[in-house]
Amino acid sequence: VFSFEKITDANSMLGPEMKSTGEVLGLGRTFTEALFKGLRAAGYDLTNAFTPGKNGVLLSIENHDLPDVVRLAKKLNDLHMVLYATPDTANVVRNLGLEVTTVKHVHDAYSLMDAGAISFIVYTGALYDDTMGDYIELHARAVRMRIPCITSLDTAEALTDTLMSRFTNENTELVDLNNMRKSRELIRFAKMHTCGSDYIFFDNRDGRITSPESLSVTLCDRVTGIGGSALVLIENSAGADAKMRIFNRDGTEGRMAANSIRCVGKYLYDKGIVPHEHMTIQTDTGVRSLQLYTRNGRVSTVSVHMGTAFLDARRMQVNLIGVSRVIDEPVTVDGQEYRITCSSLGVPHCTVFTDDLGNMDVIGVGSALVSSGILPEGAFVEFVKVVNDDTLRIRVFAPDEGETRANGTAACAAVIAATERGTIRKARDITVKLPGGDVTVNYSDEFVTLTGDAVLVFEGVYEY
Repeated sequence: VFSFEKITDANSMLGPEMKSTGEVLGLGRTFTEALFKGLRAAGYDLTNAFTPGKNGVLLSIENHDLPDVVRLAKKLNDLHMVLYATPDTANVVRNLGLEVTTVKHVHDAYSLMDAGAISFIVYTGALYDDTMGDYIELHARAVRMRIPCITSLDTAEALTDTLMSRFTNENTELVDLNNMRKSRELIRFAKMHTCGSDYIFFDNRDGRITSPESLSVTLCDRVTGIGGSALVLIENSAGADAKMRIFNRDGTEGRMAANSIRCVGKYLYDKGIVPHEHMTIQTDTGVRSLQLYTRNGRVSTVSVHMGTAFLDARRMQVNLIGVSRVIDEPVTVDGQEYRITCSSLGVPHCTVFTDDLGNMDVIGVGSALVSSGILPEGAFVEFVKVVNDDTLRIRVFAPDEGETRANGTAACAAVIAATERGTIRKARDITVKLPGGDVTVNYSDEFVTLTGDAVLVFEGVYEY
């Protein structure tokens, strides 16, 4: 466990004239998480104050530290922060090929601070020259405005790493000091995928994982963690064989995913936890039935009963006046007309048909439709090409991650849309080709079923 203490009303550079050092404590599994908690407890709003491309950082680095500012400036640029710097520092940053605005004197930064353009300040070297007075005045102003004022490059880098780590108030664990673990625990996990959509699974029937939000931020990172689209907990259920909970890469709790639930079925069967080929799984959108198909004693394919689709525009909160069902409905977004079909299986979807799927700007058009105000919050957008009477090709835009390799509910929505507009017939198996692989969807008046693979990639142990 890492701990971090933040002095809130004084600074170590000021020496013995300090009368008090108001301190806070941050505990976390990593230093960046502990630092986030420490700064947040000290009153700095790191969630809302750091808006990529809008807010910035003021750099004023003492000459002997200038060679070390390179790494920090690069990280800040990767965060799309606007860089401001005093002249000598600005020259070094500019030589890296990075855009930077020169601030001739720290006093000139006051107007930027007042305008909310400065998110934090990195100021080193006040002990080495005659700028101590400037620093004291700058620091006092920053404290009043709750702007972090960092006096060492290593702390500034740690703060930048914290910003890059995606920690928020909602996805960090509140540690009970009276019942804190004395040592780390080892918990087993499984990395699984369906059609290239990968997830990290934990058997949490004993309830030992108490902060999956924080854990998902750490483990889903593809560089510093295990890597995955989301983290999935398998828990006990009073009304089904098991319960699944999904946590996205940013720590927010997700809704039922048709891909991950197939892996849950495989996990439960292959581990002998639920030793029968028909099982029920509780999700946030209701209980889903699974039919498992095995090969050599292991599950290879899973069919999910997705429930009944609904297309009522008001129920889905689609913002189109006078339209009860959005079927091939024309809408204009950014001067371009699109014909959309909206449906839901607990997760809202917008389907757009195209003959030129390969050249479709999935992220651009998907973002425009999602931000248009027409679609409900959290809607996915799938772009569909009809190959023949029983085959569709699709590409999917997810609002929280861009284009995805696979999405089970999007495959179902594509078949629903194609059926409702009369392109294919109802109640027959339709192959849906996604970038990550193929699934089969059957849409009838009674229910929608989704069938596809479930693959174990590897298992391991994580020190929790």
